[in-house]
Amino acid sequence: MGGSGPARVSPDVIKNAKVFACECGGKIFGEKLILKKISAILSPTGKEEFFPMHIIVCESCMLMPRELDNQKMVPEEFLTDK
Repeated sequence: MGGSGPARVSPDVIKNAKVFACECGGKIFGEKLILKKISAILSPTGKEEFFPMHIIVCESCMLMPRELDNQKMVPEEFLTDK
């Protein structure tokens, strides 16, 4: 019994879930965009390219909580300390 879609969470579970907070105490987050520059040597086109990368940051400190970077792809300068 496995599904390929996202797991469904009931409204009651969401209602009773703890609000996530950044280590700075902020609880409001927004999506931002950083650009990664890919060298011509590594680019599939052979030309320098930019790769847009969406991240979620705390609106108070403008950093991404480290625990949200599951794939370890976000540069350190954009992450919180913990």
